[in-house]
Amino acid sequence: PISFQPNRRGYQAPPGKPSCHGGNNNNAKRQRRQCQPMPRAIVSGGRRTNFVNPCIKYALFFFNFVFWLAGSLILGIGVAAAFMKREAFDSSSGGVKDIFSVIFDATLVFIAFGALVFLLTFAGCLGSLRDNACLLKFFALSLFVIFLAECAAAIAVFVLKDRAIDYVETVLKANMITMYREERYEDTQNFIDWYHKNLACCGAASYRDWNDNKYFACNANNTSPERCGVPFSCCKKMNDIDDRVINTMCGYHVTNPRNTEQPEARIWTVGCVEATRKYIENNVIPVAGVAIAVSVVQLTAIFLSRVLAGQIQDQVTLLRRTGELV
Repeated sequence: PISFQPNRRGYQAPPGKPSCHGGNNNNAKRQRRQCQPMPRAIVSGGRRTNFVNPCIKYALFFFNFVFWLAGSLILGIGVAAAFMKREAFDSSSGGVKDIFSVIFDATLVFIAFGALVFLLTFAGCLGSLRDNACLLKFFALSLFVIFLAECAAAIAVFVLKDRAIDYVETVLKANMITMYREERYEDTQNFIDWYHKNLACCGAASYRDWNDNKYFACNANNTSPERCGVPFSCCKKMNDIDDRVINTMCGYHVTNPRNTEQPEARIWTVGCVEATRKYIENNVIPVAGVAIAVSVVQLTAIFLSRVLAGQIQDQVTLLRRTGELV
């Protein structure tokens, strides 16, 4: 905390220095002359020199406050969803096994992302409002680390594109395809269906990935009615029976070797990873625009927080020189 101990002139001499006020004898006049350089914190008109720019201060506060509200909303949604399906997180139901069980669970993603945004923007809000240089440095450093991680991931994907695609396909097959229809992962199931419909794809690498799901596996031990099939969201025409009703059985038996009908006639056969790559290539300008906008926002926040932290340190240094900060 900052405490001020001004004297009659609005400042106080540092410890060990002569007092800046006294009688009218020669010693008192000599002491006043020694203290004359100290009132540099006072400018014409009696106004105090202030290095902290209020425009930067409140612009940074408003910026962080908006994102703090967004982070609070996301965190609240995640916590509410986790409470509604809290039984699914019990150890008897599998619990949180590894990092992928967090990444591919929308509820946990909302909680983790919302908590990260909430904490970082709270530090930015409090640091800018209370002129706390330590919180501002923490905020700037955290954003800088996140920015470096994003750049490293983008470079790795660009340089190691083929290996990255193979890795993503393997991870999706092991953690999303196998989770489809499971009790705890309804959010994941809805996301997969949405992705299939909007990108006209099926599976991670291809529609045959659904053979790794126990409900769609095409083997003799599978007694599920969906055996040798794919989700209805893979179908090109999901309402093939009635335009007003989705036929959830439209993907049945498309992978059955005895089925003489070509799968391409009924379902999308391209994998969603390849479909995503083509979508990015076909929409490179909008995608690049979003990436640049996110980078500009992050770099602007880092720059403003560092500038404000420097101004606060300059102000503290001035107050210490004038003896007003104890």
